[in-house]
Amino acid sequence: MEEAPVSVSAFLTKQITRNILSTLTLSQYDLVLIPGFVQWDSSDIEEEFSIYIKKGPEFASDLPVILKNLDDLSLSNVIPANRILVNSGETKLKQLIDEIYRKAKENLGLNTYYINPKRSNIIIGQGLPPPIIAEIVNCTKKKNNDILKKVEHYINSGADIIDIGCIANNPDVTRIKEIIHLIRKNHDILISIDSMDSSEIFIAVDNDIDLILSMDLGNYEEFLDIPKTIPIVILPTKINEGYFPKDPETRVVNLLNLTRKMHAVGFKKLIADPLLETPIAPGFCNSLEAYFLYKKQISQKENKHLELPMFFGISNVVELMDIDSVGINGLLASIAIELDMGILFTVEHSSKLMGGVAELRESTNLCYLSKQNKSPPINQGIQLFKAKGKTNQAFPTIDESNIISIKELKSSYKSDDIGYFKIYVNQYSREIYVLLFSNSHQLSKTFVGTNAEAISKEIISLKITEDLYHINYIGRELTRAETCLETGKPYIQDE
Repeated sequence: MEEAPVSVSAFLTKQITRNILSTLTLSQYDLVLIPGFVQWDSSDIEEEFSIYIKKGPEFASDLPVILKNLDDLSLSNVIPANRILVNSGETKLKQLIDEIYRKAKENLGLNTYYINPKRSNIIIGQGLPPPIIAEIVNCTKKKNNDILKKVEHYINSGADIIDIGCIANNPDVTRIKEIIHLIRKNHDILISIDSMDSSEIFIAVDNDIDLILSMDLGNYEEFLDIPKTIPIVILPTKINEGYFPKDPETRVVNLLNLTRKMHAVGFKKLIADPLLETPIAPGFCNSLEAYFLYKKQISQKENKHLELPMFFGISNVVELMDIDSVGINGLLASIAIELDMGILFTVEHSSKLMGGVAELRESTNLCYLSKQNKSPPINQGIQLFKAKGKTNQAFPTIDESNIISIKELKSSYKSDDIGYFKIYVNQYSREIYVLLFSNSHQLSKTFVGTNAEAISKEIISLKITEDLYHINYIGRELTRAETCLETGKPYIQDE
């Protein structure tokens, strides 16, 4: 390893690199890695020195992982190696899914089928990556602009199906029709309806809904005349009678019985929901047992013809835990992939779940790739770290005689003559907004961006303020804002 005469890797220039390379016997090397943070393209000096000169990782701590996977990576003159590693996992996944989908198209049936081949090529079934349904909670009461904003956010986060969440005991058939037309006019995506009300389901069917959530033993007979090719999620309940079985065995028996009844009258696309419940009360493990038991029962020869894809409503777990969602989504995704779930259902109803759809998508991708590789979901080229990571920076030896120890924060404050900044994070547009107000509270400038360093450098270049304390504050808050943008955590400015 050659040490450049710079204190920060991003400061390495082409000329400094040329100077270093000119002192080396390059015939002894196959590859030169430069820091991932450098801002220039290495193509020209690669040609000049007739040796591969590629970007390494942005952080030196990632170098061992990059070197370990070097044979599988196509390093770049422009893109840092750690980002290439992530992209390599996504590329492998796409290749796998393309091949698996090709085989699935040759084996369509009662447990492997298109959700709606007229609108989408998404197939649900055995061995396939489960599509994600993202619900707009209380959708019928939301304004059109809010619905479209949520739909676009869900699509950008990786959702495959947008669910119209209805309100129990408050049907609104007119609004259901309007929402379906609104989404269809603006986006090409599958739509489902989450309602147990017959009037809402019928209006959705009349307006070409792609998927129905849900029918059970208490209401399925009302819908015997609807098109039999619409996928329907079935439950082991009788909601209209207040019947909700707790026993896993009873749930499985009810699902198998309802499957027989609906197959007998011609329904071809069913999805079984053994019902995932909240942790502790009423209990996650009891409901999870129903999924294991269902899988066991349909593997038996006498029940094989009743096998259906399974529905996994993970929002029942994630929404009702005051714990960061990323780890919960990851664990639930691993359970879903192990049990070969047919479809996943989630929401982003509260601030703590912002970004949850994207977390579930990435977690599902990681776990699905791992299953195909027959290995644990680690070192697959896909990572979902937000608060923690796999590598660490080496801690140097410190000369303690030169330490300046800061014991407490000096709380004195003097207002800046230029005014004050208000910082906001828009999680839907994925942007940071910085508003400059005068001390008389008049808005004078607005900055919008996604990168804390870029925004702060722009503010400095415009010489808006020369108050070092204020500049320090802006940098600190912008860094916090960028972290919140990346993690989905709500940003609240430190006043």
